[in-house]
Amino acid sequence: MIRPKILFVKHYTNNTKFVLNDYEILKQNYDVTLYNTYTKKNFLIVFSLLKQFFYLLFNTHKFNLVFIWFGDYHSFFPVMLAKMFKKKSVIAIGGFDATDIPEIEMGAFNEDSFRKKMRSRFLRYSLKNADKLLVVDDSLIDNVNKYIFSDVPLKGPVKDGILNFIPGIKSKIEVVYTGFDEEFFKPDSGIPKENFVLTVGNSFNDNEFRRKGFDMLIETAKILPEIEFVLIGLNNEQIKDLSEKNYRNVKLISYVTMDELRTYYKRAKVYAQLSLFEGQPNSLCEAMMMECIPVGSDVNGIPRVIGDTGFIVYKKDKNEIAEKILLAMQSNSELGKKARKRIIDNFSLDRRRNKILSVARDLISG
Repeated sequence: MIRPKILFVKHYTNNTKFVLNDYEILKQNYDVTLYNTYTKKNFLIVFSLLKQFFYLLFNTHKFNLVFIWFGDYHSFFPVMLAKMFKKKSVIAIGGFDATDIPEIEMGAFNEDSFRKKMRSRFLRYSLKNADKLLVVDDSLIDNVNKYIFSDVPLKGPVKDGILNFIPGIKSKIEVVYTGFDEEFFKPDSGIPKENFVLTVGNSFNDNEFRRKGFDMLIETAKILPEIEFVLIGLNNEQIKDLSEKNYRNVKLISYVTMDELRTYYKRAKVYAQLSLFEGQPNSLCEAMMMECIPVGSDVNGIPRVIGDTGFIVYKKDKNEIAEKILLAMQSNSELGKKARKRIIDNFSLDRRRNKILSVARDLISG
């Protein structure tokens, strides 16, 4: 029996586990072709997109479904050509493609320059014309972020989510949480928990450094000198600059392998996610799977993930953060076990698998 064919489109830099999980899930039931789009931020983007256009022009008709991770430059032609050849298309929305926060250069809806305006237009076309939009958290549909400017007098909350930029497309949006493998992210009883705070993020520039809340954790570390803070994912320049300040209780680490990261998860008693914006916080979910006690900001999907298994920070204030971290440190190991169970019950890989396969089946048969 000939299996239906799916074209799986992503940006070449998007190799995170949750993106590749969907590729592996779809391969179980379908013949899946992976297409990486090599878009650049300079003028070469024109040539990159032209290359993608001609590939799609001559190949889209061969596929039954086009599955795209993230709405951006690279989603425009796949959606357009799918529509032209009367094929179905679906976009998985992760967060950047559902907001505009210019203060931290976050969001593909921003239109402050000609290049950004073009990007926003490509995104808007993609979301309006795709057959299905899968968001990883409810807040990416419609949301009010009260935390991000809670330390700025007279500065109001931020409204974001797709419907704040493109009203009237709610019917095609569906929430499908990313999923986590309970065998892959499994605590090790032979490795005891240590009293340090861990946070993880891809801090490739200073805006991401602030978005991930690394700056607030460093400020908090100053008033909790007896607790060690471990920050993973800093770029070399950030490590150099921060190292010169000689923080005694802050450990600065660049990028690590997944095996190394799992070892840190196994050892850390507390995991902190103090993001200014976040879709579904994948690193937080991974840490909770490894029985870390979570502390997180009141932002997007973070409170939903933590539930009653950890502590929420409602104001961007180092004293409140310190208070919640101390409460987490003083908690017993049962709270970490409860955190793991919450992820297994609500954000399992099996749940994601079943939903992704169901969406693909319905679009192809429909």
